[in-house]
Amino acid sequence: MPPELALIPSSIRPRSGLDYEAGCDFYCLRFQVWYPSVDCAVRTRYQTYEGCRDCDQGRFNLKRHRAALAGRPCPPAVAPAQE
Repeated sequence: MPPELALIPSSIRPRSGLDYEAGCDFYCLRFQVWYPSVDCAVRTRYQTYEGCRDCDQGRFNLKRHRAALAGRPCPPAVAPAQE
């Protein structure tokens, strides 16, 4: 187990480190799952999922990954539905 995971309470620690190793680098408090923070940032920036709107964790992850997402169009796989 990576040493940084020892700081996380065991009740929310990734299963055997597998989630962490798969790129799931933060714990979403709203949905109680391990998740890649860059995916959270994409959902926040492009507002692709209603459940992720108005989320402080999403805003933090967007700040964290803003440079990586700058100038990129919304990925087609997560593009908001057009009405």
